[in-house]
Amino acid sequence: MRKLYEILQQIWQRINWQPNVCTWLELLLIMAVIPVMLRADPAWFVEDGLVENIQLIVLSLAFIVALKSQNQHRFFVFLGMIILFMIMRETNLFRGYFCEKYLSPYDICRWKEFKYGYLVTGGRLIFVAFVLWYFIKNKLWRPLWNYIVKAPIYIWDFTFLVLMILGGTIAEFSCIDNEIMEEFCELISYIVIGNCIWRYRQVSV
Repeated sequence: MRKLYEILQQIWQRINWQPNVCTWLELLLIMAVIPVMLRADPAWFVEDGLVENIQLIVLSLAFIVALKSQNQHRFFVFLGMIILFMIMRETNLFRGYFCEKYLSPYDICRWKEFKYGYLVTGGRLIFVAFVLWYFIKNKLWRPLWNYIVKAPIYIWDFTFLVLMILGGTIAEFSCIDNEIMEEFCELISYIVIGNCIWRYRQVSV
């Protein structure tokens, strides 16, 4: 209990208010959310559209940044694998392409509609199991805990991330159902995540 109290006491001292270039970009994009919702071409935000491809570029850069980290390399490789899973989720392993090519317009676009679709879903589960095994094998809860209790708290980036997760979630509500808002909030979230990986890979704990 005393240790927890000391950690809570140190939180204020660890808060870092200093933005970097990407933090300013995040703020600029957040300020653009409403104008984009009002004026942007909805075709940019459909599956495999312009914004989704930009999301994939951002996630790919975050993946590279994580893998190239020299500080706590295994921990950042683990984060890179999580980013890779997010890329798999965004592309859905190009399911849309296969559905368009091999299924009729009346079929529901799901992997189980394909004869060997279970190989894809099974492979994805194996990848998740491997990531979990990698985390346990390398005892990565230790550096994770060290970052939680010792590393700077980049308050603006975390605030923006929470806001964009909330915005993306709200955009999916049936009463709103705004794909532009959802995809744009996701894009900003991915930029924040990539920026946090960049900033924390330079922190020794």
